[in-house]
Amino acid sequence: MNIKIKQLVSKAKNHLNLNNGVLVFALLIAFSWVWSTIDAIQRNFKLQQQVDDLRQEIAVQELKNKTFQFQNKYYASSEYQELSARERLNKAAPGEKVLILPPNTVHTDANDVPVQTETPIAQRSNFAQWMYFLFGKKS
Repeated sequence: MNIKIKQLVSKAKNHLNLNNGVLVFALLIAFSWVWSTIDAIQRNFKLQQQVDDLRQEIAVQELKNKTFQFQNKYYASSEYQELSARERLNKAAPGEKVLILPPNTVHTDANDVPVQTETPIAQRSNFAQWMYFLFGKKS
């Protein structure tokens, strides 16, 4: 057993010298430099994404502002005021006729025959609803 320990100690002495220590130290410095560089790149990427998102939001807000400006110009125009007055007051321009329809009209087909609508689903029995669902037939 003493022989094995002596062999291990001699191998350790061979590998634990100044050159190997300097090499390990240099590798640690290089690893920390690479790690901090990767961290900085990752932070910069996230910050650039935030900047891009904010620029996009600014562009959207500028478009909304321009749209509101155009709407304000339209609402201030005489064309809009005339159309709005016609609609609200049921007025017509010279040479035009106003057509006022009654609020409740019956839907008719091309032959002016009132169209009969189907029974609403809520008014059908459960069995009739299943028959309609499965076969498309009225019971």
